[in-house]
Amino acid sequence: MTKRATQSSALVWLFVTALGCGGGDAAHGAPSSAGAPSGSSAADGSATASSAASVAAQASATQAPEDPDAPFEVIDLHVDTPYEVHMKNRPVSLPEGHATPDALRAGHYVGIVYPLYIADYMNHDHPRVADAEALLGTIDRILAAHPDLLHREGAGSAAPVTAYLSIEGGGAFAEDVTAIDRFIARGVRLVGLVHAHDSPLATSATGKDRKRGLSDQGKELGRRVYAAGALVDVSHMSDASFADVVPLAKAAGAPIVATHSNARAVAKHKRNLTDEQLRAIAASGGVAGLNFHGPYLRTAGKAKLADVVVHAKHMIEVAGIEHVAIGSDFDGGNPPKGLGDASKLPDLAQALLAAGLSRADVRKIFSGNARRVLAWQPAAPPR
Repeated sequence: MTKRATQSSALVWLFVTALGCGGGDAAHGAPSSAGAPSGSSAADGSATASSAASVAAQASATQAPEDPDAPFEVIDLHVDTPYEVHMKNRPVSLPEGHATPDALRAGHYVGIVYPLYIADYMNHDHPRVADAEALLGTIDRILAAHPDLLHREGAGSAAPVTAYLSIEGGGAFAEDVTAIDRFIARGVRLVGLVHAHDSPLATSATGKDRKRGLSDQGKELGRRVYAAGALVDVSHMSDASFADVVPLAKAAGAPIVATHSNARAVAKHKRNLTDEQLRAIAASGGVAGLNFHGPYLRTAGKAKLADVVVHAKHMIEVAGIEHVAIGSDFDGGNPPKGLGDASKLPDLAQALLAAGLSRADVRKIFSGNARRVLAWQPAAPPR
């Protein structure tokens, strides 16, 4: 490499660091030092982390002061609006629910992940790939109804909110694991292998057989997802299934993502993440999206916005600020008092600030960390 090329690479890396893209290589999902599992070797990159901190400090010194009045933009990793339209006949105009056009605008949304939720009960408890195709058609109808608000990733539209795609309940792909390729080619960025019940691919956190993890077919699908440039979503997985994803993600150099899961140490629900799992997510460079569904926020009594703050602070303490995001579960859960729909995200931002987080920290949680993982691509094979 020439001296000029070396200087150019350093400048690019400085720019990425200054944007707050987090520890590790955002393009390839390299691990961050924050939240590394206990027992890690001291050689896990302390010198690199020190160098990165120095460069980041130099970059921040040259940045213009942040506008204190600038809104906190939101990228939400899980909003179940397509399910409401597809299965409950909500009009595509979205006149009701947690994520109406007006609510998205008031909440300063710039990105939203719409899941293709392939319910376990479809086709008499035998969901098919064709069900995913139908759901994709529903999302296309939603987007077509709101061209001034929503646009598909890569569409080049001036609409303010980018709609990303995920699959929730991927057991249908046991029918044909190769079919996942065409969904990823059409924009799917995240793939959950299981939902409320065990699937042929994986066991569920709320299933009957939580001791078994991924099946051989599930591992095959996971490897295929990573190779095609998408990510496995570990929300809804049993602990055993989660553990089986970790080596698959490591082999692919991919971040582990839990799109909508909270901290089990705060609310003891099997859908939430253990501290060990939060550390594994951090070590991979991944994120966990704060879920606003009441039963995942507290085990007794009515959940409040303050409960989200408690989960956020615990997850930051365990995993690091680079590894917490928003995964509201709007239109799929029961949000807490004070956070009833997407328009209330500015209130959550203010609550996090009041709890001691900086504006830069809130921006990472609200959009920066999600943007990093959604931009992940597998490393190019060596020539």
